[in-house]
Amino acid sequence: MVNIIICENNEYYRKTTYQIVDNYMKKTNIKYKISMFSNYTDKLKKIVKNPLDGHNIYIIDIHLSDEQSGIDIINDIRKKDYDSQIILETGYETLLSEAQRLRLSILGYVLKMVNYEKNILELLETCLNIFNLQSSLKFRYDKIDYNIKYDDILYITSDSVERKCLVTTKNNVYDVRKPIYYFEEQLNSHFYKINRGCIINTDNVKKYNYQENIITFCNDQDLSGMISNKKVKGLKEYVRSN
Repeated sequence: MVNIIICENNEYYRKTTYQIVDNYMKKTNIKYKISMFSNYTDKLKKIVKNPLDGHNIYIIDIHLSDEQSGIDIINDIRKKDYDSQIILETGYETLLSEAQRLRLSILGYVLKMVNYEKNILELLETCLNIFNLQSSLKFRYDKIDYNIKYDDILYITSDSVERKCLVTTKNNVYDVRKPIYYFEEQLNSHFYKINRGCIINTDNVKKYNYQENIITFCNDQDLSGMISNKKVKGLKEYVRSN
């Protein structure tokens, strides 16, 4: 169970953060609960003092009010809890610089005005990997249960006629009788769907040749003719932003 606690005094960012986190977590097979607070309430203080069962992720705004600071919450958390992961966010660069100087024991900082969603998702994914909850793909092949590390996967292709998928790794190919959405729901944001029946692991891509429609992976294996015309623009934008 993963508990995500959002403490943000700005209603827009509180709801936006909730939506970003909820949309991401829905794509995983991980049980989760999101709690939202507009300030450091008695209920939140109780959670901080007695951490919830499971894994806890705090997303905290630095400036909650003239009387309250996210830094105060972090200090209270770290009095007895060093297992929870903390993401600190702010809309002010000056406050961000000040917080960085304090060398707080947190995972990372997010500036709301710069790539907010992208940075939140990257840190959220890092949290899950730290908890060892989302670093591998699980499936059954030839009566054996497999747990394949994301780092080893090159791409996954579907065969609609045979109603199966081929999971291609750096060293093996697994023939799995599962639809592609079964895998898609487990994968993290480093995987990109280049057509209706193919998902690639962008971390293992060495080169994109858009003109000839060839993707070369880190082991020099090529995947040809798989990038859909409708996906070329999105893939280019994804690669540039990551």
